[in-house]
Amino acid sequence: MNILVIQGSPDASSFSHANAQAYAQAARRKGHTVEIIDLSQENFDPVLRFGYAKHMENESAPNRYQSMVARADHLVFVFPIWWAAEPAILKGWLDRVLMPQFAYRYESSGKSTGLLKGKTAQIISSSHAPAIASQMYGSTVTRWKRSILKFCGIRLTGVNILGRIDSKVDTSQRRETFIQDICNTIPTAK
Repeated sequence: MNILVIQGSPDASSFSHANAQAYAQAARRKGHTVEIIDLSQENFDPVLRFGYAKHMENESAPNRYQSMVARADHLVFVFPIWWAAEPAILKGWLDRVLMPQFAYRYESSGKSTGLLKGKTAQIISSSHAPAIASQMYGSTVTRWKRSILKFCGIRLTGVNILGRIDSKVDTSQRRETFIQDICNTIPTAK
């Protein structure tokens, strides 16, 4: 399986970064081909300056990311939940990479067609709020599942959220157990 891990925290020392690295290493050990987009390390302008009215001057990074998405069977989005959403750099990645005619298109009937059918995705996240708050109706996970992934034709197969980060219950052992749990969600290579 070709797996693309998108690390969406701007902080290279974050728990999200550690989760992405651990997942990628475990997936490689299981025999998968793994590519990583680490938005804390990329020189990427996340601002879609002209909306969809015209292309930006430098599209090299989004074009490279689209090639990586096209090769992937399974996408793994790893990010902290801030203000009930992903960090701005990951939102900008979505804006600039999941473009019309690549990820979806509008038909003459006004309906949309997801162009990334056959791909699956997983969300690995952390939050200061309890994990359940991020999964309720109208929440971060619901928006990702329905308004982003499904819209593009991608099927969400798993969600792992560690809530109550930086609270009294958050320990290094708890975080290590979470990392082990996410690594156990990796499918076995065929």
